[in-house]
Amino acid sequence: MPATATDIATAKLFFNAAFPVMQVVLDDDPAMKAGFARVRAVVQIGARDSGGPEPFLACHLVFDNGAFSVVQGPADKPGIALTFSTVAKMNTMFRGGAALPAIKGLGKFGTLIKVFSLLMSLMLMMPSSRPKDAVKQKLKVKMSLYMITRALSVYNKLGDPGMVEWCRRQPDRIYQFMVDGPGGPGTEPDVACYLRVKAGRSKSGHGVYTRRSPFVLFHFYSVAGALKVLLKDVGFVEGVEQGCVEIVGSPEYAMYLNDYMAVLQGMLT
Repeated sequence: MPATATDIATAKLFFNAAFPVMQVVLDDDPAMKAGFARVRAVVQIGARDSGGPEPFLACHLVFDNGAFSVVQGPADKPGIALTFSTVAKMNTMFRGGAALPAIKGLGKFGTLIKVFSLLMSLMLMMPSSRPKDAVKQKLKVKMSLYMITRALSVYNKLGDPGMVEWCRRQPDRIYQFMVDGPGGPGTEPDVACYLRVKAGRSKSGHGVYTRRSPFVLFHFYSVAGALKVLLKDVGFVEGVEQGCVEIVGSPEYAMYLNDYMAVLQGMLT
């Protein structure tokens, strides 16, 4: 039986939204950065039961002496290939569950171990991950916000009816996420990213969008406050009351976006 539409949508969210966040780990984790500094490899990850026009659903990771990219679709000649029997099993592994692929390229064992380590670094975004170290806490917040803004845009492009309609009704709006650094408001933020929605189209980006003021600003006062909200220790309303986050702009649209964020987090974790 072919994979379900939900299984396929979830896999595409991982490929298009979660996997690119590995760039954050390669940039911000000194050990991981050093480990991949001299790696040249193409690593394909896919599953064979998607059916329809894409009987083999895959993407591939390209490592080139410190450079990194995620390319959608199968690779021509991957040096390493991780192939799952079903999309559901592939998603299970991405969520940290017990599922293993067939592996081609065991001769490149050192590179394979590094790639698995990088894939497992995505587990830092899981709700069960509660790092105590300040560096890891900041990394978790950065990865999580980068991932969720990308996932919101991807969800629209995948054609979810509710998300498509929500994006279609908006002229040109910026949903900005910002986490204050040690200097507080007005100084360089620790983390910043955004979602731009314009007449049905959507695009995510890193940093502060400077060409127009945000329609909605999710302003977290600290990494610790952002973690409370992301881990659902407090809801958005309670987070505002406790001084974890300030929502500037349309509260109605902020809640719509929060609802979609919850749906996507449910699919990916």
